[in-house]
Amino acid sequence: MKILLTTLNAKYIHSSLALRYLEKYCKSDTYDTSIQEYTINDHLDKITADIYKSGANIYTFSCYIWNITMTLEIADRLKKVNPECTIILGGPEVSFDSSEILQNHSYIDYIVMGEGEETLKELLDCISEKKGAVEEIKGITFRNEDNSIVVNQSRPLIEELDSIPSPYTTDDIKALEGKLIYYETSRGCPFNCSYCLSSTIHGVRNFSMDRVKGDLLLLIENNVKLVKFVDRTFNCDKDRTMEIFKFLLQNKKNTSFHFEIAAHLLDDEMLGFLVKVPEGLFQLEIGVQSTNDMTVEAIQRKTDFKKIKETVIRLRSAGNMHLHLDLIAGLPGEDYRTFAKSFDDVYALNPHALQLGFLKLLKGSKIRSQAKQYGYKYTSISPYEILESKDLSYKEVLTLKGIEDVMEKYHNSGTFEKTLKYILSNYYKSPFKFFEDLALYYEEKGLDRLSHSRKALYDILYEYYSQRIDRSVDVFKEYLKYDLLLNQKCGQYPYWTEKIEIDNFREQCFEFLKNEENIELYLPQYVDLPAKKIIKQVRFEIFNYNVLAQKKGNNKKNRAIILFDYSKTKAYDVSFFFK
Repeated sequence: MKILLTTLNAKYIHSSLALRYLEKYCKSDTYDTSIQEYTINDHLDKITADIYKSGANIYTFSCYIWNITMTLEIADRLKKVNPECTIILGGPEVSFDSSEILQNHSYIDYIVMGEGEETLKELLDCISEKKGAVEEIKGITFRNEDNSIVVNQSRPLIEELDSIPSPYTTDDIKALEGKLIYYETSRGCPFNCSYCLSSTIHGVRNFSMDRVKGDLLLLIENNVKLVKFVDRTFNCDKDRTMEIFKFLLQNKKNTSFHFEIAAHLLDDEMLGFLVKVPEGLFQLEIGVQSTNDMTVEAIQRKTDFKKIKETVIRLRSAGNMHLHLDLIAGLPGEDYRTFAKSFDDVYALNPHALQLGFLKLLKGSKIRSQAKQYGYKYTSISPYEILESKDLSYKEVLTLKGIEDVMEKYHNSGTFEKTLKYILSNYYKSPFKFFEDLALYYEEKGLDRLSHSRKALYDILYEYYSQRIDRSVDVFKEYLKYDLLLNQKCGQYPYWTEKIEIDNFREQCFEFLKNEENIELYLPQYVDLPAKKIIKQVRFEIFNYNVLAQKKGNNKKNRAIILFDYSKTKAYDVSFFFK
């Protein structure tokens, strides 16, 4: 018997940790299990055909809010063309209303509720080897012979997590080259935020430290580019967290590690360690969600924004790691005005990325049961995202959607850093108001309905500035030109700027690159290369205003020569060398 474990990921770069756990746990001499992953951007016909051609007798799907609609359609098609197949669904999107799903979708045979490793193993053994009775398998919803639906007793959580085999082998890692690798050191969360599914499971269970270190060492030795930990609050146990942090530092090679943390739990010892780790080794994601005290209390979230602020400022000033902060629009008690304040509070911390998400009333979450209390209207199908509430109108939600879009394009991309700082420091007291204005400009011009190249985004921002602000345009163009040249090699100058020329400029550039002291100071990675090869990897540009030294309110011309190093995405003022 052949079993296919499959899912539809949100993006090609993603991979499924759940499938790899299931594959390893369900390994058997009497049946063959294999994994096949797709994305929600693949065509239904292609996915269905590929699964059908696998020759599997049993199809198992891991279901989430982003893939449930497509998954059900694929399952329906497979059952029609292969009536003898068995279709099993599992995952958070089918665990809380399994009876209703079977009632409405006759082509589904079984649903695995909750943690799936033990349950799926018992079910596959029952189906393929006739071991036991399906009525006795905890955590299963199924149909009886009379077509009645039976919901079995829930399965207790797996207490000994080490009983689950490690999800990755060297072959697995090689097969996932170029994709994100997900990993967990624990399951559960110490907090009970009402919008999160982790609130349905109390307590935290840990894999043993020996197991964790062994897994991580395998990933490091195989030069995985990025490991993203899915632990809900990675630093909830300080001693355990510090041991893992120190282990990763001691064994560092080419791998970076992304953690979701609670910033208010970082004490001086942990902060002192983090600010000294090598650049690029760690990335931190911090869920602020809201700075409105009433909202934080309503969602049962334990946090301290004052402590978060102090922590993020200290981490940001160290400059050694990417900081990603989250906000959620639509939480209880958060109206448009207070959300704007939350936005400004968090933006002032200067995170590398500020993700503006929208509340989703997930199946099984407490806040879904409170929908009437807070006047929530949300989409009937996944992802169950808020349309409006008693605090936030649909029109305001749409405006926030526009702000989210321009935030992703202009701030989170990291390619407009100097330009945004210039605009905000000179013309806007509120970052929210600026992004609101930019979003409304996009809507008025119909730009929100079109896709744009990265270069086109610079043109649009120039046009916006010229029409909406129209002050010191020559200075603004210099900042915009700097960001453009720093983040992409630009052959032809954009229409809004002009090439500035000085005598013998190219010859002076070569002289700079022939100077050993200059190379050792600015471009040490090219110390053994001749100037004619280095010139292809860098760029010298003349500016009328020195954007690397420009101060607020000072619009006097100050010519500068800036060296762009594309191997490191860095720039240096080298005016001293040029005549």
